[in-house]
Amino acid sequence: MRSLSALLGVAYLLPIVTATPAWNTVNGNFPNGTACPLPTYNSYPCPTICVRDISQCPPSVRPSCPAGQTYCVDGECRDSCPTGLVSSCACPGQPGLSGDMYSCTQQYQNIENFVATNKSKQAIAACGQALNIQTLPDWSNTNPSGIMWGECPAPDYGELNFHEPVFLALWVYYGSLVGFLLIWLAYKTTREKVIKAQYNKNHELKLAQYQADEKSSEKGDKKQKGANNVNISSIEPEEEMVIKAYKRDYLGMFFFVCYILQTLGMIAYMIMIVYDYYQNYLWFRGNALVQGSTFIGQWYVFFIWFAILAIFKTRIMNFYRIQCTYAEGQYVQVEKDEPAIILLEDEDVITDAVRWMEAKGKHLFGLDVVVSTAALKKTRSGTKYFNYQCTRFVYHPETQLFTPHDFHLGETNGELAQLTTGLTPDEAAKREELVGPNFIEVYVPNLPMAFLREFASFFYIYQFTALWLFYYFAYCKLFGVADTAVILLSAIVKVLVRLKSEHRIKKMAEFTDNCNILRDGTWQEMSTSDLVPGDVFEVAEGKTTPCDAVVLSGNIVADESSLTGEPLPIRKFPLRKEDQTPYERMGASKISTIFSGTIISQSERTEKDTPVCALVTHTGTSTDKGELVKKILFPTRVSFVFDEQIKIVILILLCCGLIMLGLAIWLYASGTSAWFYAMFAICQLVSPLLPAALVVGQSVAAGRLRDLNIFCVDLPRILMAGKVQLFCFDKTGTLTKEGLEFYGAQPVQNVNDIVKNRANNVKPKFDQHIETVEDIPRLNQIALATCHAVTTLNGQFIGNPVDIEMFRSSKWELQSTKENENYVDTLLPPADAPGGDRSPVHVLKRFEFVHARMSMSVAVLDSATNKVHIFVKGAYEKIKDLSLPESIPADYDAITNDQARHGCYVLALSHREIDLEKVGGLEGFRQWTRDQMEEEINFIGLIIFKNQLKPDTAENIAELKRGATRTIMITGDTALTGVYIARQCGMANDNSKVLLADYDKIGDRVVWTDVDEPEQFADVDVDQYMLNKSHTPVELAVTGKAFNYLVEHDLIRKYLLDIRVFARMTPTGKVQCIQLHMERGITAMTGDGGNDCGALRAAHVGIAMSDAEASIVSPFSTSVRSVKSCVELLRQGRAALATSITGYRYLILYGQVMMMLKVFTFYFSVTLGQNVWIAIDVFITVFMTWGLSQSKAADRLEGIRPTARLLGPQTLASCMGLVSINWIYLCCAFYMLFKQTWFRCNEFDSNAVDISKWWLLADNYEAEVLALVCLFQFINNAAVFNFGYKFRQAFYRNYILVFLWLLYFTIVSYWLLADPNRFGCLFRFNCGTKSVLEQFGYPVPPTHVENYNTPLGMNVMPSDFRWRLWGLCLGNMATALAYERLVILGPVHAWLAKKFPVDRLKVDV
Repeated sequence: MRSLSALLGVAYLLPIVTATPAWNTVNGNFPNGTACPLPTYNSYPCPTICVRDISQCPPSVRPSCPAGQTYCVDGECRDSCPTGLVSSCACPGQPGLSGDMYSCTQQYQNIENFVATNKSKQAIAACGQALNIQTLPDWSNTNPSGIMWGECPAPDYGELNFHEPVFLALWVYYGSLVGFLLIWLAYKTTREKVIKAQYNKNHELKLAQYQADEKSSEKGDKKQKGANNVNISSIEPEEEMVIKAYKRDYLGMFFFVCYILQTLGMIAYMIMIVYDYYQNYLWFRGNALVQGSTFIGQWYVFFIWFAILAIFKTRIMNFYRIQCTYAEGQYVQVEKDEPAIILLEDEDVITDAVRWMEAKGKHLFGLDVVVSTAALKKTRSGTKYFNYQCTRFVYHPETQLFTPHDFHLGETNGELAQLTTGLTPDEAAKREELVGPNFIEVYVPNLPMAFLREFASFFYIYQFTALWLFYYFAYCKLFGVADTAVILLSAIVKVLVRLKSEHRIKKMAEFTDNCNILRDGTWQEMSTSDLVPGDVFEVAEGKTTPCDAVVLSGNIVADESSLTGEPLPIRKFPLRKEDQTPYERMGASKISTIFSGTIISQSERTEKDTPVCALVTHTGTSTDKGELVKKILFPTRVSFVFDEQIKIVILILLCCGLIMLGLAIWLYASGTSAWFYAMFAICQLVSPLLPAALVVGQSVAAGRLRDLNIFCVDLPRILMAGKVQLFCFDKTGTLTKEGLEFYGAQPVQNVNDIVKNRANNVKPKFDQHIETVEDIPRLNQIALATCHAVTTLNGQFIGNPVDIEMFRSSKWELQSTKENENYVDTLLPPADAPGGDRSPVHVLKRFEFVHARMSMSVAVLDSATNKVHIFVKGAYEKIKDLSLPESIPADYDAITNDQARHGCYVLALSHREIDLEKVGGLEGFRQWTRDQMEEEINFIGLIIFKNQLKPDTAENIAELKRGATRTIMITGDTALTGVYIARQCGMANDNSKVLLADYDKIGDRVVWTDVDEPEQFADVDVDQYMLNKSHTPVELAVTGKAFNYLVEHDLIRKYLLDIRVFARMTPTGKVQCIQLHMERGITAMTGDGGNDCGALRAAHVGIAMSDAEASIVSPFSTSVRSVKSCVELLRQGRAALATSITGYRYLILYGQVMMMLKVFTFYFSVTLGQNVWIAIDVFITVFMTWGLSQSKAADRLEGIRPTARLLGPQTLASCMGLVSINWIYLCCAFYMLFKQTWFRCNEFDSNAVDISKWWLLADNYEAEVLALVCLFQFINNAAVFNFGYKFRQAFYRNYILVFLWLLYFTIVSYWLLADPNRFGCLFRFNCGTKSVLEQFGYPVPPTHVENYNTPLGMNVMPSDFRWRLWGLCLGNMATALAYERLVILGPVHAWLAKKFPVDRLKVDV
């Protein structure tokens, strides 16, 4: 689409372009100064002779036909000549011929001493002499002699008076356009003023009534005002939305239909002008200047019209509606600020200025908001609502705002647990009106609408507008069709890929099923779309959860892998009515919450007559899944640095277009033709493929990541992954193995007599570490066997992996049946229990583990002793706080820290023995709260697990650090364990001193301790260590409490990039930690558990280690639970970013070579052959751009990241250097050419040729040398940018591009070096008119060759010159490759980077 710009201008202004080179005389002198003789025009096409009868044609040009056929007036042989044939001697714009006139056969004649300015007379004289014809009359429509020359006079269609139908259509079109617009604006403005005045009047009247009514209460005032006030627009504070109401108007509908017809009419008028061009301007009475000027004007209007249509497409419908009050409204226009993440590597004045101008321009035209229109509907009760981004917004009279309705079912767990009766049908219907059905409807357009949406973007408008320039000239069959095909093909691929992605999201988001819902006290089978907040529904095994809900009864096992990435099913427990703690869906109450989209693996009744049921809390997009789906459907725009700088690049290229306009006027053309040259220059320099080139890398990388089982739902994040500087890791399951290994217990001495010891105030001491479970005291064994929430599903243990490992190690058995309904679980000791005693232990009450409390508790009945024990298990720090101080051994901290320091995962156990009779029996005990159970407890020992690294963690962490990526651990485990794992995997250096920060509650401060020598360095000055870290490396670690203190006191940023381990972090703390790192650099996060979800969503790049292919937790998900996936993501991200910048540079260089080529075509008044343009635009550029994108990622990560700056020093130096090299070699090629004696005196003279045959303006040495040298440059530009450097594989490993490069190089070399042949003549290289080739002794190709349009009649260069020119082109290619490899990417770049370092984020990896 960007080709043949010089040709297009030539074709338009045929009689005007008679340019000659400005700095040399054409065919003036030989290189030695001798004057050139007058040339001989070889095989000049003689004028056609027209006769009344073919017998009048001279014998040598008399036409003949095969036997049985007749020669007809149109110059064709037929079996019979039908009536109505137009004579080939007829001339456009002239009266019809009187009688039949036949054209004689075309004759070619050599003209000696050819003078270009006298070529017509010389041609007639030479041709007449050759045919032995002395004189013939000129063309006439009435020829008495019956023979004449067939050269047509200038067309005469009569004088143009601008009253022709083509102008009448134009006047009617623009008159209706302006008239309809003014009428509608006047009508619309008047109607809206009336509505606003009526609204204000009513408002003032009601206000006066309120003020007069002194007895009305404030509440009554509010109620009345809310009931009667009707707004025209409002600003919604929740999401900063402006909502305006509109209603249909019949006149507006009429004018909108007229607008559509006017748009179609504009297209039809453009088609008509293009068609008229091919009819010799018939409808404009042959006036090319007026016709061309009309096309230019209409082209501007077309571009502006469709640009406005594309930019304001979301507002146009409402422009033809009347803005009104909400009460009258039928539609609402929602205006919402467009959020964006703008990632700039650095700030600069130019970028800031362009962004400021862009912001001002967008604000001026209202483009700084996202506009959507939705139908305004009414519920059965008359409440107004509309659906926006899959969410129902309801009008609330008391606030006079549209907001999503939120039902507050209860504040505490106990309040929600009381809601077991369900809803009545009426109440459910009312609630459904307010929140809408429990169904997320995802709109996926059909194929025609998908194409319409695709083509409505500004760059498609730009592309198709530029295509009109091509279709306006005689290029539609080749270039217009070819470029249109390329655009349509890319659009089809893009639309199909997008539709596939949208259908996948639709399948993931939309869900309906049948379930049992409790309505009016009875269970009814209904659709899940009927569920509303407050409903109670039965939770069925094997079903997908249709909403967010809390469990009211029964035990549930839910598979949350697709939503949270949890590798194992999660056990859920019912809420307790006595639990008055606040309900937190994603916090402490998560253990009782089932989430939409998760699968119920097991549903078990706890009461015989009560089904497993749950209370609906959130439906539709208010669910956790719905919020994630909304983020996918309506993502936050990510603006990378090149998105900001490409605007500057386009401005620079537009300036280059203006320079080309000036050169065109100076060297080649003037008048309207100069406008065409400017447009063609812009089409070449501002490539419509530039935006696509910047994202092609991410599309290729997405496919490669998919092959590595890394799936992406947000493609722009791939490029962001290429710039990741900080990578945060969860520990358990990510750095370490999924499961922990049971490593024994360390009880207190005489633990079986703990109650007696406490009563006697025996000082507690730790016993030895016991690894064998059989040797562990019975009390601790009971704790191991019961203090968990493990259940079984199909013979598989379900629950927390730590609990499963602990219970499995205890060797106890979990009974599938219970002796008593009052028991939660029943467990049996192992068969080889000491003494053979297998008395069961019954779980009476259980409070599950929650991250916020970091503990869990159970009450069990030991049937062997008939005692009731309470066990509390949790983090050893938490258990220390909960336990009675006198029960804590003196060396508790030293022992636990030492275990953690050696990488052990340590849990602590506390115990309490109760007498049921003293607490009101079993029923009284059931009323106990969690706080009651977890008080007055005595510490009884530690449970120890080994945390083993995954085999490949260390090598992949080393690879990330090799790639200059700082690795950080954010874990819920202890700090000492985190430090141990960080050292073991190489995240923290072994020789580094590690200082641990913990919160001192008594002193209300953070205390820093040396983890290796805690007694000697128990409270150190961290700032002194940090000042000396260049001499003695220092790593920092913080606990969750210390982190919170540093955040609250605004100290965290001071130490942030020195902290290696963040320990005991809650899910909220992880999010906050990620956000702090995002302030400093592009941050990635990976984890495998549900407690990582928030952090995964918050990070710039989140990769969830989940078995689900379409996990919506984060932009990336992988089933390969290894740090290797993180390395692969960065490798592919860096390669994708480098590929995108490479594609951009290639297209920029393509435009610059085109600009250089245009300068030479302007100067010499030549162009390239039509097939050469097709080869460049369709085959070379498209395929080489695709080939560049096939370069694979480098095998290793290097210590730098690829640049994302289009205007960075490396990118500019590369492009400017290569442009300079190409200019130098092209100038050298022409210098060589002008030194050749066979060329001088055979230079191209535009006066000597038929300029109407623009496709033959390449039939000369200047165009041939220009084309060949530039072809080598076009081909080599892709090879230059194929160097992998540090982000992609080596040059030769991009096999596709290397193959294309060698193929094209071979082809162009063949064109340059070979004698005349069929292939070369197809592209007008080293070829000529057949008779001329034969005359000069060259081989004649056995194919049709259109006669050359130059005096010499050929452009075959001598063999020695061809080889020298080929050597020059090889030198050009070699120099460009060496410059890129040695200067831009090699030692020169390394030296400059060291001498002038770029200011980047400096961190210790």
